[in-house]
Amino acid sequence: MKKYILTLLVISLIPNLSYPLDTSVKGFIALDVFNYKKIERAKDALDVGIGVLDLKIFAEQDDMLAAMKLNIDGNLSVQNTLFEEAYATYRGFKNIKITLGKGVVKFQNLHWGVIANTYQDGGTVLESENSWRKISNKALLSFAYGNKGTGFTNTFTLWGDSQEVQFDEKGNPKYVTGNPNSSPKYITAYETKAVPAFTTQKQLGLANKFELYQTKEWTFTTGQAYFKNKLQDKASYAIDFGATLDSTVWEYWLDAIYGFTSKAPYEAYTTFRKNEYFLQTGAQYHFDEYWSALTNLEYLHTKDRAFTYTPFTQDGVSYSTDSKLDKGGQTVVSTSYKIEVGGQYKLSKSSFITTGVLYEKKIAAKDGVQDLTYIKGVYNANAEAFELLSSISFWF
Repeated sequence: MKKYILTLLVISLIPNLSYPLDTSVKGFIALDVFNYKKIERAKDALDVGIGVLDLKIFAEQDDMLAAMKLNIDGNLSVQNTLFEEAYATYRGFKNIKITLGKGVVKFQNLHWGVIANTYQDGGTVLESENSWRKISNKALLSFAYGNKGTGFTNTFTLWGDSQEVQFDEKGNPKYVTGNPNSSPKYITAYETKAVPAFTTQKQLGLANKFELYQTKEWTFTTGQAYFKNKLQDKASYAIDFGATLDSTVWEYWLDAIYGFTSKAPYEAYTTFRKNEYFLQTGAQYHFDEYWSALTNLEYLHTKDRAFTYTPFTQDGVSYSTDSKLDKGGQTVVSTSYKIEVGGQYKLSKSSFITTGVLYEKKIAAKDGVQDLTYIKGVYNANAEAFELLSSISFWF
């Protein structure tokens, strides 16, 4: 009898303890119906299948918003990488949003091209050597003030990498080495660990993005980013300027970035000093409700000076550098550009068929020597590529 009364009491309390919760699932999928690639000095390739697949889940209650984006194409064997984004946003203050969690750090004016994404988000056939790409998978705390009504939005973000270098009890970095019995020990990388939150004592990232809504159609942006960890002698930073036009007939996008990167000797994609310049411009013209034409042009220039590695001793242990990392202080100047043109047909409100062609070329020189077909650490040096793609994309 007591158990029965307790059960009735619990059931009667459920409506009083429940709260309204709105949830939604949003995503994007692109199916490559026909994708032909031709890279100089490589075999032709024809791909049919999934090109892009994104899935994002939103949950909203009162002034709180939570979002999770599955890291579908990532390495799920690494801890804390199931979600590319997982954050909560509080909107209880007028014109203010506070976001905490993991996600994309805002500072760029990112825009998709015609059949490929921008260089800033990995959109390349020949691969690119730029360090300042979309800052994603980062632990972050951001404060945004403004909206369309105020005429501007300013977003300031405190962020850190989700992979932290590990240190011993004396404060020395731990290394990943080859044969543990060899002398010297050959270093291949720093020992790192995936972390759900970053420690400002070890690393610090700052970013700011200002968006100005001059008219109903034009948006102008400027952004800055900064990052330095405990092992780096110099901080890395980038400055971005952008503009977009969104009208019923024309869409136009422009983005320009200057970035400087300096890393510690055994970090991933390390560099002693790298300067890079990026420019993207593109447009889409809508003939009518269904048909449109697109074009996109991008330019990327990098000057990358590598480390000169020498043997050293730490706590009585001799270390040297693995041969695959030893670039002997080479300086590589690389220039890439791509041109895309295509057409798009609107199947429904949120689905499209896009067909286009891409031409890409990379020009690289090592220590002033040009026309090399192989440069260590550079993909497809002095090569050109074509891509012809027809895809069906669907927003849901």
